[in-house]
Amino acid sequence: MTTTTRIEGASSLVDQVLTLTRRRILSGEYAPGSRLPVHMLAGESGASLIPVREALRILEAERLVESIPNRGARVTPLSLDDMEDLYSVRILLETETLRQARPFEPDEVAALTELLERMRAAVSVDDIDLVMALHRQYHLALYSRTDSSWMPYIIDILWKHTERYQRLALVFRLDGADLEHRSVLEALARGDNERAADDLKSHLETTARLVRKAHQRSASIT
Repeated sequence: MTTTTRIEGASSLVDQVLTLTRRRILSGEYAPGSRLPVHMLAGESGASLIPVREALRILEAERLVESIPNRGARVTPLSLDDMEDLYSVRILLETETLRQARPFEPDEVAALTELLERMRAAVSVDDIDLVMALHRQYHLALYSRTDSSWMPYIIDILWKHTERYQRLALVFRLDGADLEHRSVLEALARGDNERAADDLKSHLETTARLVRKAHQRSASIT
């Protein structure tokens, strides 16, 4: 049974509902296609209906929620076409961001290496939530060296959506993914941005292929 939860750091009731609902959508606690009655969300978040409706409008703009006429809101369903589209756009944006990246300093490379070590340790104990958090942190750190303010912002939005597919498929390729992550980082450390972009493209294509294979066997995706 889901209980009322207070989100630390939420600055308003809208933030409270938004953060909690988004988290439960991304984790799969609110399953793809499931309804999101406003009274249920109000009870779980301890908020009134007005901030709940505002949070749902924001989530709809993020395409994590969709409104069905005369039926209310529901979690946006998953589909193979959507997954393919997401990864194709991610590959375009993320590889170009690496090509444009400013040189990585030694301390930044060391910090990213430490993230990879922590990710390996989390996988070894099946801490899926921590793996997902560290994986996202690693990738977004790679894209922080661009002069564009829009590229990381858009990439972050796309990451929220692909996380739903990754979680349901449980795609955690420890040995292969770890080697791919390190290959990208080593290229950036050498200042070889083009090689880093090529390695990242291969990494994302492999992940998309495994997600596709897993979801073709799943009832959660159409």
